[in-house]
Amino acid sequence: MSLLGKRKGRPTTKIQFDAILKRFIVFLKRELRLTYDVPYILIDDADFAKNKKTFGMMNDQFIYVSIINRHPMDILRTFAHEVIHYKQVMEGKKMSSLPGGVIENQANAKAGEIMRKYGQLYPELFDLMSIR
Repeated sequence: MSLLGKRKGRPTTKIQFDAILKRFIVFLKRELRLTYDVPYILIDDADFAKNKKTFGMMNDQFIYVSIINRHPMDILRTFAHEVIHYKQVMEGKKMSSLPGGVIENQANAKAGEIMRKYGQLYPELFDLMSIR
């Protein structure tokens, strides 16, 4: 018996994902009680994650999230994680990307909580295919 299952349908388009992300941002801002917009750039380059050794990151200006060959819910989780880091910076917390560090653990835990809630609201998103 295979645990992988069969995929049906077509890959999610970038246009479809843009609509999904806009709806998610409204939810995310409400969950995190953000009163400001978060600047982000979606990366459509398969080498980004390979070169940076991550699917998402932020600097002083933008959040960067890799979208190519990834499931939309996985992208949303990365986006949530990076927005949480953005909020941490806005609140004056010192950033550290150390695995297992307090800042990283907080972002991981909160992003997981947010995705559980969002997945319950929109379970059909799990039926989507990766963005190609």
